[in-house]
Amino acid sequence: MVKKVWLGVVLVLSASAVAGFFYANHHAEQLMAGHIERSNQQYLQLAEQGDMPPIHMSYSQLSANVITSSYKIQDLTIGIAGVGDFITVGQVELIGLQRDGLPVDGAARLKDLKLAPQALASLPKELADYLATLVMEMSYQYKYKAKTGDLTFQQELRVDHHFSVNYRFALTGVTELWQFAENIHGLTPEQQQRQSEQPNYLPDLMKKVGAIGVASGSFVVENKAFLQQLFDQLAAAQITTDYASTQQQLSSAIMHNPQIPAVISEPVLNFLKQPERLKLSFQFQQPPTFSQMQDGSAMTGIETAEDFIEFAGITIEGNAVSGSLLK
Repeated sequence: MVKKVWLGVVLVLSASAVAGFFYANHHAEQLMAGHIERSNQQYLQLAEQGDMPPIHMSYSQLSANVITSSYKIQDLTIGIAGVGDFITVGQVELIGLQRDGLPVDGAARLKDLKLAPQALASLPKELADYLATLVMEMSYQYKYKAKTGDLTFQQELRVDHHFSVNYRFALTGVTELWQFAENIHGLTPEQQQRQSEQPNYLPDLMKKVGAIGVASGSFVVENKAFLQQLFDQLAAAQITTDYASTQQQLSSAIMHNPQIPAVISEPVLNFLKQPERLKLSFQFQQPPTFSQMQDGSAMTGIETAEDFIEFAGITIEGNAVSGSLLK
């Protein structure tokens, strides 16, 4: 008898936990759906004021998982109201979203991203047909360390597994801007609108942005004949020259510019000759802030390109050829 009672209790608790999980997921899905709808309304209001085109988002299905703090949006379309769709995305996955406060670790993935026919309507048919076949993927992730005020973020774009662009940056002194964003995040859309209309809103925001320092970063391009094919398609549409001609023009411009140091020109020329992989990275010993870069004080004592390369710790790799002034 006791065993049956305990079994019944376990079953009831399990059922309650499952029901609670599904309810929490359903509630999270409703919140996300409401957020998308409010965004559409805000875009429409901004369009009516002449600040931007009437962008509109729609989707076929939305799901949430409160355990992993993730959302999945199926068949997302982004277009302009009254005109048509411009971009379609097979699936959007958002990871790390929270109702209260900003997540310190987040990511987003967009799969099966394509240009919609409406976006290609003004292009020559052969070029439009080619671009319509391209399938893209995008990913984005960031991590914020509250103890140090450091923020790192990375984004990547891939095209048909034949081309990718990846960049990564590490920032310092983000604490004040992060706290500002958390405060804004906790407001309702109406409160956010009123806050943005305050006379000190933009100056305070720019002051916080100006205090951020740039510590390091990298930019990587990987190509498997995609660039050559794209330029040839553009040349056929008489939009630009083919890749061979473009390569010759760029190479000539670099070789005949005496202000470009060899540590930069040699890797870049090697990449242009056979575009496979190009990587640029930098790391400041003393990260300059955006304010210092804006007023020019960050460049004090920098007189030549070599000075700047050494100051920023720049290295460039073009396929197997690398260039650096670092010792």
